[in-house]
This record gives sequence, structure tokens and C-alpha cells, in this order.
Amino acid sequence: MALRMTKITKILLVAGWFLTVMVSPGWSVGVGEPMPDFSMQTFDGTNFSRATLEGKPLLLIFWNTWCPICMQELPKINRLAEKLGQRGLTILAINTGINDNENKARAYWKKYGYVFPTGFDHGFEIVTAFGILGVPTIFLADSKGVVRYKNPVLPEDMEERLKQLSPH
Repeated sequence: MALRMTKITKILLVAGWFLTVMVSPGWSVGVGEPMPDFSMQTFDGTNFSRATLEGKPLLLIFWNTWCPICMQELPKINRLAEKLGQRGLTILAINTGINDNENKARAYWKKYGYVFPTGFDHGFEIVTAFGILGVPTIFLADSKGVVRYKNPVLPEDMEERLKQLSPH
């Protein structure tokens, strides 16, 4: 009986958190809004923050190892990263930590050999700052840190969007 109460309690807590996030004004960063401040360390030890990312367009994806759509989008982003290299676009992935752990995320990243950096959101701080409710969530931000695209999948017109995001 105690186990069942624990499961019910967890479900109620998650539902309460979800409702709080959903009804809070500004619960999610949207198109036309500036990205929130955040900082993280990638698996290779590089530190990223909103401040260090300014000046170049950013493609940011929130992902998890168990997410089937992430499994479709991450390889596409990897091909984009290989194609563009360091030319004008920063690509960063953040594992949300929801029903995942850092060791599993590191193993996944290594297994698939992705060439762009990723890190792990310990404590759901970045997820909360962005108002992430599902994965994947992909953001494209311009060189000033303003969100210009938000969707679960990459845009069909990615090349055109990148031209528009680049500083003139």
C-alpha cells in the first residue's frame, strides 16, 4: 500500500507542477522573445552561457535518450553541423534530464558520434528557464539571442532561415 501511495503522490506532484507551469504567464519562451539566461558545461568540458553565445546565430535542441522524434532530428542536426562546421552557427544540445541520467546521455552521444556539443541539465534549471514541456524542442535564435523559430522539428527551409539569422 505504501508503494501505491508513493506512485500516486508522485503523479499528483508532477500534475501540480505541470498545471503550475501551464497556467503561469510567460511559461514558455516563444518566437520573438529573448532567450533566458542559462549556463551549462558540455560533456567535453566546454562552458556555454547565453552571454558566450551572443553574436552568432544558435540552433538549440532539448532532447532525451528515450525520445523517438529526437532520434530522427539529432542525425539531421548532426549532418547540418558537419556541413556548416564552424561557419556562423552555433549548435548546442541539452539533455533535459527528465527520465534520463547523465551516464546514459553520455553513452548515447558517444554511440552515435554526434559532432556538436551537448550537456546535461542537472536540476531542471535550464528546462525551467525555457519552459520546456516536451522533447525535442528546437530553437533558432538570431545573433542577439532573440528566438526566431521554435518547434519539435527542424524547419524545411533551414538554409533560408540561416541566411536571415546571420548578422548583416
